[in-house]
Amino acid sequence: MIEVKDIVKRFGDLEVLHGVSMSVARGEIVSLVGASGAGKSTLLQIIGTLMQPDGGSVTIDGRSPEGLNDSELSTFRNRHIGFVFQFHHLLEEFSAVENVMMPMLIAGVERREAERRAKELLERVSMLHRSEHRPSALSGGEQQRVAIARALANNPAIVLADEPTGNLDTATRDEIQRLFFELRDQMGQTFLIVTHDEKLASMSDRKIELKDGEILR
Repeated sequence: MIEVKDIVKRFGDLEVLHGVSMSVARGEIVSLVGASGAGKSTLLQIIGTLMQPDGGSVTIDGRSPEGLNDSELSTFRNRHIGFVFQFHHLLEEFSAVENVMMPMLIAGVERREAERRAKELLERVSMLHRSEHRPSALSGGEQQRVAIARALANNPAIVLADEPTGNLDTATRDEIQRLFFELRDQMGQTFLIVTHDEKLASMSDRKIELKDGEILR
């Protein structure tokens, strides 16, 4: 589902990724771990097409984003990649269901169908009863559940999560961890998760460790 080959990334004279190669199979939950500054978030952003590498290639579900212009990259991300961040990045002026609908509306899905699917996804993450609430009326865990539903809106090939439990209390963190595995079992979803959470990493199907811009073998 994800194939990364010989990725190099530099910021000025500093090379932060040194020819990284890795793969994630369909339906896998893989954790990407390592110390702060190891290059984890940089690699995740490159896989998510939010940042361009200086060398190497990325393939998502058999498709390469190489050579796409900004508009085409936005479309590629919208249709093939879901994102979950530590800070939920929900739109405050919209309700939970409207936040989940947004990626579908951008993709051209008819509004009624987008609302139907958004409510279905909110039900999967146990948030249908809060569908009309705005983010400011939701707890941190509830906001993260809505963000996960939004990430699944267009049935993406992969979900990329950057410290998805890093801003949550212990009980809520455990709930979100279980939710990832439930969604994988129910929907066959593929997850690549950057995390410092050792419990989440140990629960994953596989753990990839990045150190000083290289994968530890």
